[in-house]
Amino acid sequence: MTVKKLKLFSPSNVEKEEQWLTEMSKKGLHFTKYRLGTYYFEQDPNHSYVYQIDFRDADDDYFQLYKDSGWEHIESFIEKFHYFRTPANQENMKKIYSDRESVKETYQRMIRFYLTMFVALFACQAGLIATWKGYVFQIVATCIVALVVILYLYVFFTLNRKISYYK
Repeated sequence: MTVKKLKLFSPSNVEKEEQWLTEMSKKGLHFTKYRLGTYYFEQDPNHSYVYQIDFRDADDDYFQLYKDSGWEHIESFIEKFHYFRTPANQENMKKIYSDRESVKETYQRMIRFYLTMFVALFACQAGLIATWKGYVFQIVATCIVALVVILYLYVFFTLNRKISYYK
């Protein structure tokens, strides 16, 4: 049976997301898919997994490295966030790309990605500004954009803190 859970994580909280997925697995709910804040799980109380999330452009060699190291690829979201799992009963299972330098590079890739998205957001809003007449829908759209900008600033701030921590 498929179970859906709505939960939001900041990109800088990848570790918390991994912990939550691992805790859900201990309860018999095993992650299968992610779509815009919705996590899909399959129920099976007979297994338990540990999850790892990585953020990068991936190729076949990348996925093969994980597979050779005992990690099963579960899902990729926007071809950047990759979800892996391994049985929880395996002793000494090491995470891939978990050293300080690799973690720092992951957060730097995230900043570049979200900065690109942030610039695209502003480029898309040029028409709103160029045709400003003060209509209600323009004011509402501006408020929504302002909220999104605040969210982006929060993401940049938290990602920068993580990068500073791993320096």
